[in-house]
Amino acid sequence: MRKITEELRKTASELLKSGKVDLVLGYTKGELPYQSIPYIAKTEEDANNLIFDTFSYNSLSKYLLDDMYQGKKVAIVLKGCDYRGLKIMLDESRVNRDDIYVIGVDCPGVIRRDKLEKYTTEDLSNIDLEFEEDQLVLTSNEDSQKVSYENVVSPFCLTCELNSPDSENVDTKLTEEGTRLISKTFNHDEAFTEINDIEKMSEEERFEFWKQHLNRCKRCYSCRNACPACSCRVCLFDRENPEYLDGATNQLAQHQFYHVIRAFHVSDRCIGCGECSRVCPENIPLHLLNQKLVRELERFYGTYAPGVDDTPAPLSYAKADDPDPFEKEEK
Repeated sequence: MRKITEELRKTASELLKSGKVDLVLGYTKGELPYQSIPYIAKTEEDANNLIFDTFSYNSLSKYLLDDMYQGKKVAIVLKGCDYRGLKIMLDESRVNRDDIYVIGVDCPGVIRRDKLEKYTTEDLSNIDLEFEEDQLVLTSNEDSQKVSYENVVSPFCLTCELNSPDSENVDTKLTEEGTRLISKTFNHDEAFTEINDIEKMSEEERFEFWKQHLNRCKRCYSCRNACPACSCRVCLFDRENPEYLDGATNQLAQHQFYHVIRAFHVSDRCIGCGECSRVCPENIPLHLLNQKLVRELERFYGTYAPGVDDTPAPLSYAKADDPDPFEKEEK
């Protein structure tokens, strides 16, 4: 991704020098090996620290809701899925498009560090990565092994059909040929096989599965804070001791209640970025809960792509002939 990184630094430097923007929100190298983290460039010198690579997986669009960006002209680096998050916020009037300079980038697919670590017993600082056409080569002092990209990228990249924002939706488009890691797009069932396994469980087994996961929740709200679809200025969970959820209690049922409410709240607006699961300190597979609801919505209302389609989200309006999944059968 050297070409995109070079063009990104040049573009950011020019924007900052001309005063068109107050800051550029993008990525830079993290302290850990093979880690890219969010970065704010405020000067031309800062712009030289910007990068974009296959480890740039943080969804940046949600940052625009932070108070520190209000009243400022912000340039932001967005992958395809990140732009979907921005479009939802624009459609819901959470942000002002005139205050945003969008730099769209071709995303090759993001590689998860936690998945890389499964293929080596060594620290990643001792591993060299070589990107071949259809596989990743991990080399250490002891051995070398080849891993299919399908096994190390985010599962959401497997189903992604919008790796880059459309040119008409961005102010600058940065592209680079031959960088896409996944050569085919998988369907939902192929990418999220764990959902198929969960659906085969009995009701009691499914309840036990989710109870064990959700009861580890510390209610730190990292999933909510990272989710582009959770864009309410004042979240109902931040209200002082609401009757339906007491933030002061540690009752396990309350943890389950929180996640069920949040999953339904974003169900028809989930862009499939996977940030909820990635940021969870307890490694709760929250994306499975969200993607199960996505599957059910498609079954009842047809295919809908949040942040892509211009039609209203399925649960944002109702028609008289809508299917009623709770309707009782006539006796």
